[in-house]
Amino acid sequence: NDPEVSKLYHFHTYGSGGIDGTINLVDYDWGQVSLLRYPPYVVDCNQTDISKPCKVNPTNQQKAYPLEVKTLNTIRKELGHQDRIIDYLKIDVEGSEFAFLEQMLDTNGGCPAFIRQIGIEWHHFSVDSRYGEGSSGQVNAIVALLKSCGFELFWQWSKLGWKSGERIFHDLEMKDVRYNLASFIRKK
Repeated sequence: NDPEVSKLYHFHTYGSGGIDGTINLVDYDWGQVSLLRYPPYVVDCNQTDISKPCKVNPTNQQKAYPLEVKTLNTIRKELGHQDRIIDYLKIDVEGSEFAFLEQMLDTNGGCPAFIRQIGIEWHHFSVDSRYGEGSSGQVNAIVALLKSCGFELFWQWSKLGWKSGERIFHDLEMKDVRYNLASFIRKK
């Protein structure tokens, strides 16, 4: 509530994303919104009696919230920050982190030299058996690209991340939706 500190913060009515445009976020874990969507139907087969047919059940429909998003380059240009260094880029964009990072790396000559540190909240699945539980091919690819740009991982919440408690993911055979936090610093 310090007025002098409040002057240092500026809030904008858009989010960060991998495109300049509108995306739809939907209801998700813990009363939040995300890009992760449930499929409209799930198949429920009684595994104990194969003579009974499978049922197709609708999932709970998620309420959608349109949100204007902008890429990092657009935001930097609109704010007049093209020639400024970003000391710390915090990325917590509820499922858009991969599109945001891919767009950032693709449009800045591969490596954004104007960023010193990056903090990321990941949403991922445990799909890459080469790297153990809680690993993800998408996460591994982005981390490899950041490393090639001179960024080193210096902190993460846990090696495994934390699992979503949503029952729907278990019912959809997506038993391993995970979240994790990681921070990277550019080595000189």
